[in-house]
Amino acid sequence: MGAQAKRKRSHQSGSQEPPPRAGGGDPDPDLVSLLPDGVLGDIISLLPTADGARTQAISRRWRPLWRSAPLNLATRGGVGSVDEAAVSSILAAHGGPARRFAVSNLALAGLDGWLRSPALDGLRELDVSYSAAASPKPAMPPSALRFCPTLRAAHLGCCLFPNVVAGQVHFPNLQHLTLRLVTVSEHSLHAMLAGCPVLNSLVLKYSYGFRRLRINSQSLNCLAVHYSDHPDKAEEIMLQELILENTPCLERLIHGGPYGDCGMRVSVISAPKLMLLGRLTDGIGRLELGGTVFQGLKLIRMATTMRSLKVLALFNNALCLDVIINFMRCFPCLEKLYIRTYASGMENAWADKPVDRLEWLDLHLKRIVLGFYLGKKPHVDVASFFLLNAGMLESMKLVVETHQVNNKKWIEKQRKHLQLENRASRSAQIEFVTFHCFSCPKDINELSEPFEHTL
Repeated sequence: MGAQAKRKRSHQSGSQEPPPRAGGGDPDPDLVSLLPDGVLGDIISLLPTADGARTQAISRRWRPLWRSAPLNLATRGGVGSVDEAAVSSILAAHGGPARRFAVSNLALAGLDGWLRSPALDGLRELDVSYSAAASPKPAMPPSALRFCPTLRAAHLGCCLFPNVVAGQVHFPNLQHLTLRLVTVSEHSLHAMLAGCPVLNSLVLKYSYGFRRLRINSQSLNCLAVHYSDHPDKAEEIMLQELILENTPCLERLIHGGPYGDCGMRVSVISAPKLMLLGRLTDGIGRLELGGTVFQGLKLIRMATTMRSLKVLALFNNALCLDVIINFMRCFPCLEKLYIRTYASGMENAWADKPVDRLEWLDLHLKRIVLGFYLGKKPHVDVASFFLLNAGMLESMKLVVETHQVNNKKWIEKQRKHLQLENRASRSAQIEFVTFHCFSCPKDINELSEPFEHTL
């Protein structure tokens, strides 16, 4: 009897439901809904516009939050897809502050009214672009400048920038500025940059109207110039001279355009933290790095070395090893080298003679990407030079045509030509890849290793 009673009590104990949680109610409460309104509003403002609106259907607790949360209004799509009525309705109904306003492919005259809406007071991110097909190019409304005190990021596209003078505009909080297909006068651009004391990144994508750009910034970390020497209109004023006069925090100087530099002059007077540079092309008119001067990629005078530079990208169409080595003496601590060429190359004096000890070659160089490798003698000379002499090399990527990367006999033949068994770094790995490795999912200035995706 005692054993049966014990089993009965054990069975009854095991069937009991767990005690209710403190405070009673639902054993799995909606903890997110218990957060303060301000926190929930910030969560909603980080969602895409449509998803933010859908949060009203979650529960009665969430229903009023979207209208008072910081506004994140973004619309994307093809030309003519912007729903003017929907944008106007959202702005009219929204009573809270604004975080982001992004509309693209605009072909309408209502932007000025939207920008004047009280719903956008305190705006932190402005991303506005007219249609690239609009002709003549429309002017950005002066009302866009009313957000100067609060903007953190500004992306403007396909427009004429308003004329401003020094001291007229001040962006005390602006950290990121992108101008894409924007025509802006030289004095207006300099006046705007002078009013950005905390600017971290500046991206100029195929923008015109200025011949000279002089940078003096205590905060700028990244400068990306996407440059084309074939603008849509022949009368466009193109950038001819870039001067980095005083940039103590600059670490990345990126050239992202698909064409040559058409004789542009670049002068780096003071950039003590510069770590990443490129793509430098044969077409550059003159490059001055302190006291060191290059004409194109040819060394004219060597007076300064930049030990801070770790990543370099070159577009050397002739693929001349002599030029590459003479150029790289300026960067004794280089770790990554990216080279693009389309030509067969030329004979290289360095290929068959002993090499003097070079610091970057002995101690620092770890990665090389060469595109587009054709397997001809000048290309083999360049690749094998680094394989046979770079003592710290970890990897080499050779970008080849698709039919070659699948040709096992051709690959094996190239491995023999490159003398892999004699490589200076026994741990160095070599890979043959095809063109698709150069696809770039986003703007190169946003990538930690931009030249891995595009040269």
